[in-house]
Amino acid sequence: MDLGIALPILANIKVEDQLSIAIKAEELGFKSVWASDHIIIPEEWKGRFSDIFPDPFIILTAISQNTKSITIGTSAIILPYRNPLIIAKMCSTLDNFCNGRLICTVAPGWMEEEFEILNVEYEGRIPKTIEYVEILKALWTEDPSSYEGNYFNFKNVSFHPKPKQKNLQVWMGGNHNNAIKRSLDHADGWQPIWFSAQELREKISYLNDYSDKIGRNLDNFNISLRNRIRITNKSKKDSGQPETALIGSKDEVIDKILSYENLKIKEIVLDFITPDKDEIIETMEIMGKELIPKL
Repeated sequence: MDLGIALPILANIKVEDQLSIAIKAEELGFKSVWASDHIIIPEEWKGRFSDIFPDPFIILTAISQNTKSITIGTSAIILPYRNPLIIAKMCSTLDNFCNGRLICTVAPGWMEEEFEILNVEYEGRIPKTIEYVEILKALWTEDPSSYEGNYFNFKNVSFHPKPKQKNLQVWMGGNHNNAIKRSLDHADGWQPIWFSAQELREKISYLNDYSDKIGRNLDNFNISLRNRIRITNKSKKDSGQPETALIGSKDEVIDKILSYENLKIKEIVLDFITPDKDEIIETMEIMGKELIPKL
């Protein structure tokens, strides 16, 4: 099991500090860094997330030019309110810039108010997400590329550059069982958020049952979990965080992360809660010194 980080979305961290955090992650042995996606945060959601959501493709490009080996990923692009042909071009260009280190996690989205402000239909987001993933793969793998769907149609188009990777992976986000089905039916991996080890174990059991039902080979299918982290003497209740969060003393947090290891997932991605850049770096240094060598 590997350890990655998400660029902070639960507290306000300046864009330039997010870049330095990503660079530090590679130095400390983290395997991946992930950028989240919201274009705007509606008034009713302010305070629950950071106000600072840099464009994921721009900040990942900056990270790619300041690192050498760490995997970079989107987590997750809200696909139905974007044009899939443009997203395909942005991903393929970025994959060339980073020399084949990109993973593209996508999701249908859940914040209905954001869709409304962006003037995008909320109800059709699931079928759009599925079709748009098919479009990404068609453009990346076919030459010329063709697609006939409900939302987009094109025939024998030229699309270059192709991704550096022959198989640029698309993962899907989401916690619901339907998200697991979509991931197995259409993607290369599944990236849920904020599950306890027991909750994830139950979801993996469902995933295994469904993969058997559809005959999906899981040898090249990846599971990556994002979870909130903070090393503190405060209880979860006092910190205002859910029971599933990785909160506690250094040893408690490390033990909780290790409890996921027997689930044989690809990685745990850490979501930092604190707005203090120095505290984030300190937590990363602890993980790099005391946890990563054990994984």
